[in-house]
Amino acid sequence: METPELIFATGNQAKLKQMAFVIARLGADVRLVNAHERYGDQANYDEEGDSPAAIAVRGAKMLARRLGTPIVVEDTSFHVDALGGRPGVQAGAYLREKGRKGILEALKGQVNRKAKIISAVAWAAPWGDTYTWVTAVEGWITFEERWTEGMPEWVAPSPENPLGGGYNAIFVPRGASRTLAEIPPPAAMAWGYREPNFCAVIAFMQEHAERWVGG
Repeated sequence: METPELIFATGNQAKLKQMAFVIARLGADVRLVNAHERYGDQANYDEEGDSPAAIAVRGAKMLARRLGTPIVVEDTSFHVDALGGRPGVQAGAYLREKGRKGILEALKGQVNRKAKIISAVAWAAPWGDTYTWVTAVEGWITFEERWTEGMPEWVAPSPENPLGGGYNAIFVPRGASRTLAEIPPPAAMAWGYREPNFCAVIAFMQEHAERWVGG
């Protein structure tokens, strides 16, 4: 049987590398395809919705119909308790505008450091099937940025990519003592917010390989 293709629609190169790591870690017989490399601007979609799941499902369904092939889309939100759940689904825009330091500044003197990261992965096919996986990781915000040098860019910041790892460098998952930017990729399989969803969609593809390959 032909190896199924996981066609991932994202403009985030770090996220693609993270998916590639998970596929390799699982030893999965799945071929990762960058939707933008194959389809160009046709792989773009509007990130509209009030939750990561809504955004991912809408994007995946739109692209599956447009491109005529099954598509995978992921979206992430970041919710800070003391900020009324903000920045929420605007997490990416907030990070680009204010950085992680924006969150730390907003929480100055704040005792309540609770936060939550939510990831959703949607798989959609042109024949109408849609599946969604959602993971929420609760934790707390640190008082300063903390990361381990030399980590991959989906894990932690680097001189080349100061926004690497998103909010990982200020977020400690419940039950952990390190930020997500201090936890190496193999260990992050048990702590991360995207990894469980990536594992789930990969397992789904392997289980339903005939449908994925042939439609």
